[in-house]
Amino acid sequence: MTIGIIVIVIVVLIALWFINQSNQLNRYQVSIEESKKNIDIILVKRYDTISEMLKVAKSYAKHEEKVFTELVALRQGGSIQETNQVLANQNDVLTQIKAVGESYPELFSSKQFENLQREIAEENEDLAASKRIVNSNVRIINQAIVSFPTSLVASIKGLRQFEFLNEDTTGKRDLKDLDYNVN
Repeated sequence: MTIGIIVIVIVVLIALWFINQSNQLNRYQVSIEESKKNIDIILVKRYDTISEMLKVAKSYAKHEEKVFTELVALRQGGSIQETNQVLANQNDVLTQIKAVGESYPELFSSKQFENLQREIAEENEDLAASKRIVNSNVRIINQAIVSFPTSLVASIKGLRQFEFLNEDTTGKRDLKDLDYNVN
């Protein structure tokens, strides 16, 4: 009889441990989704700022239609890969705006454009901070997923390591170039 009770207690303890580990992994996933939503909010705001920059640039360079028709198609990404693509697309558009600005120096001296450049710089700082939070949350869950015995629970749940958000140094360099000593 005592062996049966011991077996039942062990099975219950293992079940409780499994539930606890499963819930912990679920909480990590929620943290990633929450922090990723913050990035989506910044991407939408950044998209709107880029759209405004394009409107201002368009008033200076009406014949540069190609740049203005290639505005970022996605405002936010669903997965980490999609978010990385949205960031790359937005950085490409900013690079194109910079190229137009080099042909129209009066564009960069426009007060409205200077204000938009400041907004982009602030949004880039917010974006960098949010990316660090997402990547920190991804690091935490990835460490749990690869650590025994939690890896057993992750495997049973079908969890694999999450991707990190890319650090786009070319985008930062391009956006930095847009500054042109705006005070």
